Amino acid sequence: MKINYLANYKEDRRYSMNNYVDDLCQYQKEFTNFEINKFVPKIKLIYKILPKIWAHRFSRYVSYSNLIKKLPYYDVTHVIDHSYAHLVNNIKSKVKILTVHDLIPLVFEGKNQLDLYNLDKKNKSKKKYLFRYSLKFFKYYDKVIAVSQNTKEDILRFTDCPESKINVLHLNIPKDNFNSKLVDKDQICKKFNIPLKPKKILISGNGFYKNHITSLRVFESLLEKKFDICLIWIGHKKEIENIKNFKFINKIYKIPIINKSDLPSIYKICDILLFPSLYEGMGILPIEAMKIGIPIVTSNTSSIPEIVGDVGIKCDPEDVNEISQKIIHLLSDEKYYNQKVKEGLERAKLFDYDNMHKQIINIYKEELSKKI
Repeated sequence: MKINYLANYKEDRRYSMNNYVDDLCQYQKEFTNFEINKFVPKIKLIYKILPKIWAHRFSRYVSYSNLIKKLPYYDVTHVIDHSYAHLVNNIKSKVKILTVHDLIPLVFEGKNQLDLYNLDKKNKSKKKYLFRYSLKFFKYYDKVIAVSQNTKEDILRFTDCPESKINVLHLNIPKDNFNSKLVDKDQICKKFNIPLKPKKILISGNGFYKNHITSLRVFESLLEKKFDICLIWIGHKKEIENIKNFKFINKIYKIPIINKSDLPSIYKICDILLFPSLYEGMGILPIEAMKIGIPIVTSNTSSIPEIVGDVGIKCDPEDVNEISQKIIHLLSDEKYYNQKVKEGLERAKLFDYDNMHKQIINIYKEELSKKI
């Protein structure tokens, strides 16, 4: 089977998409009867004289379509990012597969979005004309993989893609290095210059929908109640230094995007994952936390209940008092805390790395069999 993966431009900086396609390629190269290719486009030099936003737009909607016309014929071509769905008509392949991770731009289209770095300011989301353009091509794929039932419902809500073409498959499942094996916490804290003694609350990522405004307000509320805690923020932006009116900035330990092999060790020194996201296509962080064995305080919105079930401690993502009280309960009741750890480890078994890959390969085989 000859399989081609159409990746994003590196300049997109969509790291989760890059990890997804790299993982697919690495896993499937173990099969001797598979011939795997990953196509990574490059922005033309002539476009680089343009403002960055226009260079990206021309590259995505004009240049990429022309580039793939020159590629050889494959049994399966898999577009790993729904933002590139418009490529479908130029793909030379028996079977065309698309993965849809989330439709967040449309979910929040035209709504006010809080700006993390200026708590008094609101930004109104603009119309997503180009994004909508790409969505019109979903229906032309042989199969569309939705990363959650919630994402499938969004596809049906925002596009005319037939339901019969959509498969729900939880993706980006962590490898075995996300596990509950003990680590030397003192050594890890020293490596990343984090204090050992305080309880540690973990947050991760960027983007308004991650709702770190609420996380910061919850953190502030807990510190004012004299809890000995600190906040670990993975993958922060440098602009964090410009957060206004936050008097506990010295208790935030900022860890940039790190090597994937180091990521589980960061989880293992933390006591709680705080994940009050306003919206997730799937949400990989709660799965990582469950596999590691740390409790999750999270939202009751979008796909999150689908992922965490009754294991996650679900809250209104904008209710600072509710979230604070549930964290206090966790930190104050050792029996309850250990119960949530145990429940999380058990639920994590539902998300199996090898099974995920086998399901993807089965989709390829089933769609190819229809073409014979």
